[in-house]
Amino acid sequence: MELTSRVAQVLHQEHVAVISLMGNLESLVIGELPETIDSKTSLLLGNLFAAIEGEITNHFTFEEGDLFPLLTEEGDGDMADLLCEEHAVILPLGREVARRARNARSDGFTAQSWREFKRFGAEFAERLSSHAQKEELGLVPLLDETLDDDEDARLADRYESIQQQMTGTY
Repeated sequence: MELTSRVAQVLHQEHVAVISLMGNLESLVIGELPETIDSKTSLLLGNLFAAIEGEITNHFTFEEGDLFPLLTEEGDGDMADLLCEEHAVILPLGREVARRARNARSDGFTAQSWREFKRFGAEFAERLSSHAQKEELGLVPLLDETLDDDEDARLADRYESIQQQMTGTY
C-alpha cells in the first residue's frame, strides 16, 4: 500500500509494529509457565508495558480527539463510533496487561499470575490485532484519500506533539 498522507503513513507504521508485538505476545501466552524471566521475555514484557502506556495510549488519544471528529464531519461517524467503542474495551484491558507485565518483569510469574497474564494477554492480543487490521482496511485508506496537504500537515504535527507530551509519563 502506497500512502501519500503523513498521518496515514504514521498510523500504518504503528499498526504494523503493534500487530508484530501482539504476535510476540500470543507466542508467549500459548507457551508454558516460564521458570524464569529470561532476557527475551523481559524485553517483551518491557516492550508491552512501554507500548501500552505510551504508543497505544497516544494513538487512541489522537484518533479520538483529532481524527474521529473529522470522520464524523465527513459522514463516517459509524466507523468512528465503532473504533471508539473498541478503544474503550482495549485500553483498560491493555493497562491490565501492562500492570501484569511490569510485575512479572520484576517478580517473575507464579502459577496463578501466569494463568491470569495468559488470559488477559491472549484477549488483549486478539482484540488489538483485530482492531489494528480494521483501521488498516478502513481508517488509513480513508484518511489517505480525504486529507488535503494542509490538514495532513496540521494533524501530523498535532500527533507529534501528543507523542512528545506523553513520552516519559510512565
